[in-house]
Amino acid sequence: MSTLPLISIVTPSFNQAEYLDACMESVLGQAYPRLEYLVLDGGSTDGTREVLQRRAARLTYWASEADRGQASAVNKGWARARGEILGWLNSDDRLAPGALEQVARIYQSHPDAAMIYGDIQEVDSLDRPVHLKHMADFDVRALLLGKNMGQPGVFITRRCYTSLGGLDETLNYALDFEYFVRAWLAFPAAEMRYSETVLAFSRLWGGTKSTLAASRFGEEYRLVLDRVFTRSDLEPQLARLRRGAYSRAVEFRQARLHFESRRAGEGWRWLLRAARREPEPVEKMRMLWFGTRYLLGLNVPSAKD
Repeated sequence: MSTLPLISIVTPSFNQAEYLDACMESVLGQAYPRLEYLVLDGGSTDGTREVLQRRAARLTYWASEADRGQASAVNKGWARARGEILGWLNSDDRLAPGALEQVARIYQSHPDAAMIYGDIQEVDSLDRPVHLKHMADFDVRALLLGKNMGQPGVFITRRCYTSLGGLDETLNYALDFEYFVRAWLAFPAAEMRYSETVLAFSRLWGGTKSTLAASRFGEEYRLVLDRVFTRSDLEPQLARLRRGAYSRAVEFRQARLHFESRRAGEGWRWLLRAARREPEPVEKMRMLWFGTRYLLGLNVPSAKD
């Protein structure tokens, strides 16, 4: 068997000491022998520094200082990293046991891979399962039509990073979506390798950006789609997705975020806009059924679907 690839994981952090220890242990406890782990904290004031100091000897690098936001922290970590495979794990998320070994195994079998990704188990603030996000048969069409990738379970290879660079630091909410779109448009689908396993746990709770700043998501997702659909080299079959993309990735996503944040009025406003724009009758019905479920007091699925 060839030498195991070096994997570098970067965790950006800011005032999430409550979850950071579990996040770090999920990485350090992988028992993967060729691991770099870098934690970039934005100058937290909640005890995060103490958590980092307790584990400092096991970290490749850490810092706790003011930064320009999440994208900047990830980019600084990736710029320091030496790994053949790069990951990004937010401080309230966790890797699944054995995730790095699985990613390494896929990379060894497919050294031409640009990206390796797997399923995501979404959990609540108490680690109770909420939703299993299946990524089988995922492609760029699904991405443009509103199904974002499970970011904690996505790993990029060195050749992908060398080609694309880091995250767009002008974005605060759609930074992962923008990067994934960039990658899927830059590399053949055959170089996007899927792992049929849960690679990470993604936490849904009241402190996530999707809850705290729901009104800002649509603006940034729209900006990313504007960039995509004004590209002169966009394939015709993707260009034809424009109406559905804005309906599902921007307006329906906004509706779901507002419903989850208990802002029903805004939720309905965005949902009706989405349904009016949506070109597929079945999707229109799905959107309206979503609103009906909310009115009936049924569980509202996660906007990360």
